[in-house]
Amino acid sequence: MASSSAQGDCGRRALQLTLGTLAAIPFASGTAGMLAGPSALPGQSGQVSATLDSEYRFVNAFWLAAAPLIWSSLPRVEQRGGVLRLVLGTAFAGGIGRVVSWRRTGRPYPTMIAALGLELVAVPGLLAWQTAVAKAARAQQAPARRTPAGAAR
Repeated sequence: MASSSAQGDCGRRALQLTLGTLAAIPFASGTAGMLAGPSALPGQSGQVSATLDSEYRFVNAFWLAAAPLIWSSLPRVEQRGGVLRLVLGTAFAGGIGRVVSWRRTGRPYPTMIAALGLELVAVPGLLAWQTAVAKAARAQQAPARRTPAGAAR
């Protein structure tokens, strides 16, 4: 019976679990980046300038903020497409920035390549998934809205 329930929600619950779990990544990364600075980066050795340290910690506040925005969207994930497009679209744009960096400065540490994969492949997939869940939710609600009007005729 659990499998029919999972199928009946058009992937809503699985999307919620996936987004909720993946949101832990920017939460942990943002927290570590703000507290530890660039030394939190894998493969980072040596000092960086005070300006770079300051900018790195500042930018990580956005990663930290992304997680609660995603988590707050989970209860009504089918209705929160705008928030998710903003947050996930920002992550996708960050992935584009990683590609530019890779081309200009060389191959990054493997963890950053994995992040790039999430940003450029998983993020569009998650957005498409959310769109499908929202569309299915609207389709399920549409007959319920029409029934009273049809019964009145």
